[in-house]
Amino acid sequence: MIELPQKSIHAKLILFFLIVAIIPLLMLGTLSYRQSADIINTQFGNYGQYVVTQLQFQIDSSLSQMQIIAHDINTYLLDPTLIVLREEIPRTYNGFLAQKNFERYLEAHRTLEMQGIYLITQSGYYYGRNRLDVEKLRKEQWWQDIPIKLDGEYWIGFYEPHHSLGADEPHGTRNMLGLVVPVKSSYGVLKQSRILLEMDAEKLFHLFDLLERDMKATIVIRDGQGQTMYKSATDRKQAEDDIVWTQQLETSGWSIEVRVPYEQYYRSSNVIGTLTLLTVGICLLLVLLLAYLLSHPITRRIKRLKESMRLVGTGELMTRTAVDSQDELGNLAEHFNQMVVQLQRLVEEVGRTEQLKKEAELRAFHYQINPHLLFNTLNSIQWHARLSGANEINDMLYHLIMVLEGNLDFTQELVTLERELQTLRHYLAVQEIRYGDNFRFLLDMEEGVGHCLIPRMSLQPLFENIFFHAFEDGQGTIHLQVKDGGDCICLILNDDGAGIPEDKMSSMLKPQQARSGKGRLGMQNVDQKFKLHFGADYGLDVRSVRGEGTTVQVKWPKREELSHAG
Repeated sequence: MIELPQKSIHAKLILFFLIVAIIPLLMLGTLSYRQSADIINTQFGNYGQYVVTQLQFQIDSSLSQMQIIAHDINTYLLDPTLIVLREEIPRTYNGFLAQKNFERYLEAHRTLEMQGIYLITQSGYYYGRNRLDVEKLRKEQWWQDIPIKLDGEYWIGFYEPHHSLGADEPHGTRNMLGLVVPVKSSYGVLKQSRILLEMDAEKLFHLFDLLERDMKATIVIRDGQGQTMYKSATDRKQAEDDIVWTQQLETSGWSIEVRVPYEQYYRSSNVIGTLTLLTVGICLLLVLLLAYLLSHPITRRIKRLKESMRLVGTGELMTRTAVDSQDELGNLAEHFNQMVVQLQRLVEEVGRTEQLKKEAELRAFHYQINPHLLFNTLNSIQWHARLSGANEINDMLYHLIMVLEGNLDFTQELVTLERELQTLRHYLAVQEIRYGDNFRFLLDMEEGVGHCLIPRMSLQPLFENIFFHAFEDGQGTIHLQVKDGGDCICLILNDDGAGIPEDKMSSMLKPQQARSGKGRLGMQNVDQKFKLHFGADYGLDVRSVRGEGTTVQVKWPKREELSHAG
């Protein structure tokens, strides 16, 4: 999820424009790239397959032509109606005519591509028009690899011939495709003779060069036994992701393998992808520029309104912002000016009200009892009781003074739970003097919660309600539990008194309820204290059963006194 800037609406608007623009741009760019890449890759693949097919056709055609010529020569030599070669070097006129006729027959099979047609006897004598160096021929490695007892066709493959006499021969330095076929006759001169056919392979090498140079391809041609007849001169190693086309030759059992690197095959589509990204990037820059130019006037007016609000927040109530349009921002500025005018009037009215309130408080202060005068008076009564031997009155006054000191200390709104319980113990001591041993008080407080803060004078009103409304003559049991809830404090106050009537339960904690008599205003005040200090989610939860007792539960956030925090 995109996290928008939190302080700049200008940046938010620019980002919004970018998001609105980038989604269709990316969708369009992705769709366009995929369609174009698929078309280009398909065309490249079809082109590669077409070239390989043409290469297969050319090689098949050349091999087939050589096979046909070799077959024709063998048929000619085995025809009994024709003059058969009876000796290697003719010594008679008929022998000379037979040799000339045979060489003419060989010459008749020559074409532009078929450069060499020879009949080579076992002794090394040859028939053919071109001049042949038999000694060099016998030194050729491929000639030495030919089996002595040759039963069928032997494809030499592609090679450069070095056995021709005369450097001016057209095939002296050209690449050749060679075929050796044994003569099927086992008599006379033709016994163990071989037919050597050499075809100019420059056209094939031109096709090889096109594939290797234009497509960065590697070509491997193998015969039916898996021997390599041709391999591209390259140091590039094969990779698993190479694109490979394989074609099987129909005439000879050869196979052609054309291997194109993955990067080369997808180069065109990668170029399209780069151009697409570049186009999208340029469009985004234009969108960014337009977004800035279009959003700047809007954000300028918003910043002006924000500055006016800041000045009003510092107390400059005479601040007004300019209204220069009738659009939403203009209406907002106009309403802001009206709000400032109303705020100015309200502040003046509140000021007057506060002044009157202070004056009323000063007047009421003169009618209040001075706490110090009250403490001094109670202390005097306590000393007189002690001197007179009235110990119970002395103890009651002592505990009453301690309760008043805790309740009349207005310097702190939040006190520790230990201090609140200490004041409560003095209050219970007064009640014990009053009622004797009629009631029991049980306290269960977990360790570590005594330093947690609680609103001042929040427990005593709850206990007063118990003694005034729940107990008869102070008889009963009070159980107070304080638990550590992790991030909060849980207090449960339970008594076994008379309980609260159902008609009073529904409205007991509602504020501003007119009540007659003593009522249960203490609970309402305590509930309001917790809500004011900690929030509306906190306060009292009261449950009561008539005749069985009442349970008050309070939860509030855990806060510790600064001296014990951490």
